[in-house]
Amino acid sequence: MALRRQLRVLYALDVARTQLYHFKATVIAGMGFFTDAYDFFAVSLVMDLISYLYFEEQIRRGVKAIIYGIALCGAVPGQLVFGWLGDKMGRKRVYGVTLVLMVVTSLASGLSLSFGTNDNEAANVVAVLCFFRFWLGFSIGGDYPLSATIMSEYANKRRRGAFIAAVFAMQGFGNLAAGFVVVVVSLQLKTNPRRNANFVWRIVLMLGAVPAIFTYYWRMKMPETARYTALVAKDARKAASEMSSVLNMEIGQEDEAVRELVRQDEYGLFSVQFLRCHGTHLLATSVCWLAVDITFYSLNLYMKDIFVDVGLIDPPEKSDLFKRMTVSTLLHMAIAFGGTLPGYFFTVAFVDRIGRVRIQLLGFTMMAALTASLAATYDPYWKQQKTKRRKIGFAVLYGLTNFFTNFGPNTTTFIVPAEIFPTRMRATCHGIAGAFGKIGAIIGVFGFMFTMEEHHVAPRALWALFASNLVGLVFTFLLPDSKGKSLEEMTGETEEQQLQQDAAVVAAADHIHLVPI
Repeated sequence: MALRRQLRVLYALDVARTQLYHFKATVIAGMGFFTDAYDFFAVSLVMDLISYLYFEEQIRRGVKAIIYGIALCGAVPGQLVFGWLGDKMGRKRVYGVTLVLMVVTSLASGLSLSFGTNDNEAANVVAVLCFFRFWLGFSIGGDYPLSATIMSEYANKRRRGAFIAAVFAMQGFGNLAAGFVVVVVSLQLKTNPRRNANFVWRIVLMLGAVPAIFTYYWRMKMPETARYTALVAKDARKAASEMSSVLNMEIGQEDEAVRELVRQDEYGLFSVQFLRCHGTHLLATSVCWLAVDITFYSLNLYMKDIFVDVGLIDPPEKSDLFKRMTVSTLLHMAIAFGGTLPGYFFTVAFVDRIGRVRIQLLGFTMMAALTASLAATYDPYWKQQKTKRRKIGFAVLYGLTNFFTNFGPNTTTFIVPAEIFPTRMRATCHGIAGAFGKIGAIIGVFGFMFTMEEHHVAPRALWALFASNLVGLVFTFLLPDSKGKSLEEMTGETEEQQLQQDAAVVAAADHIHLVPI
């Protein structure tokens, strides 16, 4: 049974002008994603150091894929567990837990030590590193559904998409920060590479804890979202009281609405009614997120291998460690500046004007076209006659692919699940969709590795990314667009949506004329 009308406190949130607390919430939630991106991508930048120290620069592809993918493996259960806890215990109560776990595991990753003999040092260090990165991924996974849900429930409906996208866009800054830190810290490699390399990769990984530490206090000061307090905890009075202070306005009490809330009948996640109302949406959000993450993580984590293949970076046997680290990291930052960050900014600017679905369709279409063009020309053109002009051309196409990934499904798949599911299961459903996304990332990491031929990228890997983008494009057509609508209107938690539909039917009926036969 839906409420007859939207609660005053929720209506006040929907129509509130953009205020300082919106930006404050964006920064608090976004710093978690800054840390997430830093931790996920920093390890790919220091992989040369790990290879140099423990594998004599001949690290096996399987070991590299495991180090890349283990955090993603941890993110899958993290999304599911913290998404469910966010709906059962409240968003705020578990929000700080993810951050504490993130800090502890970031620091521990940098302290990965060998506890065996020198003969087994490489295996021991990698095993300890993977253990802590699994739990780091677990905490990062938990941050996804909580941050998206909190921001969607705080924002006004006119700019909600932009605020959620801005939270996610902090990934771009984290990605860039990882490159900047690696360049600065790796200057130590000039003097004594063997001794300093062991400190450099550890310091880079441990610095991921810094932004999370500074964010913890402010996360704990955030009040519970009014939508959770009113619609799940059934305490509309408390929600009105807390939001009155946040919005700096008086929100009246609603005794009848409170009694109606208590009497509400609620279907569960595994019910027939949920399957009928939201089953298609959950399937579509999950498949789209899986599809985009296959491409996103493959292209970002294996960027260095691809650039070596086309001649943008010298192979290990032709350059010293410091030069290789610096060049690969600067290229990583150039792609972030030229493609990744602008893609995020475009989404923030246009998501509430164009709509989520249109941006996602555009993104998947362009990603499919660009990956197909790269795949078709990879061997006959880009790998032959590696001239400066061709290298620049390849980097531009690669940057464009990253641009449309972020001005497209990488951002919108984060936004949409936070808007189209009922409040009492919003974080859970977002966690399910996000878990499928991380499964896609795991497929990308290990699948891309298996398609490589003796450390060379095979065109079939790029064709696989093309196919993945086509799948995402098709399933996007199953999604509703939430642009300009309240969360309760999207989820059917008030009867206003049904009343509007009935009014539309009546209005249309006025134009129907019966013609005798």
